[in-house]
Amino acid sequence: MKTLFREEGSWYKGNLHLHTSRSDGEVSVTEAVEIYRQAGYDFLAVTDHRVPGCTIEPHQSGTYEDTRLEAGEMLLLAGVEWDTGGRNTRRPGDLPCWHILGIGMDQEEDGRFADILHPRPQEIVDHIHEQGGLAILAHPAWSVMEPSALQEVDGLDGAEIINTVSGHPWNSARGDASYYFDLWATWQKRFLTAYGGDDAHHYQGDAGVSFTMVRARSLSRDDILFALAAGQCYASQGPRIRQILYDPESRLLSVECSEDVTHAEFSSNRIYDRGRYQTVQNGQVSYRLNPYDDYVRITLIDEQGRQAWSSPLTF
Repeated sequence: MKTLFREEGSWYKGNLHLHTSRSDGEVSVTEAVEIYRQAGYDFLAVTDHRVPGCTIEPHQSGTYEDTRLEAGEMLLLAGVEWDTGGRNTRRPGDLPCWHILGIGMDQEEDGRFADILHPRPQEIVDHIHEQGGLAILAHPAWSVMEPSALQEVDGLDGAEIINTVSGHPWNSARGDASYYFDLWATWQKRFLTAYGGDDAHHYQGDAGVSFTMVRARSLSRDDILFALAAGQCYASQGPRIRQILYDPESRLLSVECSEDVTHAEFSSNRIYDRGRYQTVQNGQVSYRLNPYDDYVRITLIDEQGRQAWSSPLTF
């Protein structure tokens, strides 16, 4: 029996996408950190537009411009959101919209994009990697991305499957990008790691909603980044995934989850199969893979309608 999540370590709750008054957010970085601290988060990445931040390990302090921050029990990861393109309106002269998060960089920003309005997406990804960070595609549904555009970029470490502020009441219902993950997996064999983030700007209901749960050895920059890069994580707005198990002989996929989960969805490249949508009882549900399932992606739904999303899984 194979298990997806490592046995050693602990679960940590984090938000990899938020904005402050350093760019277009409506609260200071100190206020944003305190909001998430009070909400019980273990780690954050402050990802202001084109304004990189720094990593502050638990019980350490650091400086964001003139602001001195005490991390306390939390881990604050260096973050930034690099953008390129326009509003994706397909009007003459406009460019496709790409927003890419840089998470956990361990080198100071070199100002490479200071005078570049529209850097190429590949340049952004390469730049983030050169600085020791992870490159995560932000809100592909909100950006109305052409799914095939992903073929233009190598090295993405994952994408947001859920983005709070891309949904109601701040935008039309484009927060859930799970269909993109199915298109990428089915047609391009790109099995991107799925992350969840708030993209908080207003702090009026858009903070503390969508998050990423990470199974890591410790709450440190190196261990959290290693776990995120290794796919030891899932996205959620409430339900918890305890473990995902797979028996190669029987092709049975089993999910252990929190007992508030009432239903589960199993999506794959195969259009129809029995058991795609199931009732969950006592925190357990299973699905037997069809020989033609190239991957499986799991969605859990709790009694309040909140969801959790796994990355596309291959076996």
